[in-house]
Amino acid sequence: MLWVGACAWYYVRQESLIFFPSKLPAAHQFEFSRSFESHSIDVAPDISLSALLFRSELPEQSSRRVILYLHGNAGDLQSWGSHAELYLDQGYDFFVIDYRGYGLSGGRVSSEAELHADIQSVWNWLEARYDPDSIVVVGYSLGSAVGARVACANQARHLVLIAPFFSGRDIGRRVAPWLPSALIRYPFRTDQVLENCDVPVTLFHGADDRTIPSGASTRLLDLLGERGELVLLPGVGHSDVSGNGDFQRRMTRLLNPEAR
Repeated sequence: MLWVGACAWYYVRQESLIFFPSKLPAAHQFEFSRSFESHSIDVAPDISLSALLFRSELPEQSSRRVILYLHGNAGDLQSWGSHAELYLDQGYDFFVIDYRGYGLSGGRVSSEAELHADIQSVWNWLEARYDPDSIVVVGYSLGSAVGARVACANQARHLVLIAPFFSGRDIGRRVAPWLPSALIRYPFRTDQVLENCDVPVTLFHGADDRTIPSGASTRLLDLLGERGELVLLPGVGHSDVSGNGDFQRRMTRLLNPEAR
């Protein structure tokens, strides 16, 4: 009976174990050192996602290029917007959204299918403003799962996964090995998505990541073969990848290979 009760508790409580949103007051005014635009993207009746678009101030390219940044499972745009700097300095616009229930976004996440549908709506909004071949998808941690699916389904220019997990089921087995996989409502099969993905993929992972060990990226690379590249960052954990000098240098070369 204890096992049955534990399984039922885990099944019902999965959202609270996966998503850790921080809400912002409705009157919140974003503040950043770079200029930006605030947007709302409708994803369902009476539900919209909060989004920020930073535009690079570098000389105009023949066509604008943009980063679609999909963040991790905690925080909100006030903190995640600070990641724009690196990409703006490479001549890319930077577009970042909050998931349902995060920041100023409405609703709450209630299923994996709904989450993927929301991100597809975000892609559609962005594709109306940028050529798909100019969109680079960057997904961090939780964002790697939704980022992989939307990038591969829509033929993005490049897919960058930062501290990705192999799959939600894989994490479930590690955290709750007693739980039947059929009860995992967020399987996040990034492994299956990447097996059939034609988009070039670069994985970044901290060698000292204790939240999602770097072995997850190694296994994903095995699925990708020559379509993928893995950059292991010595001495880097789960939450300090973006501030790492090696990461910034490799990302700069990735975004602007002609500048090598």
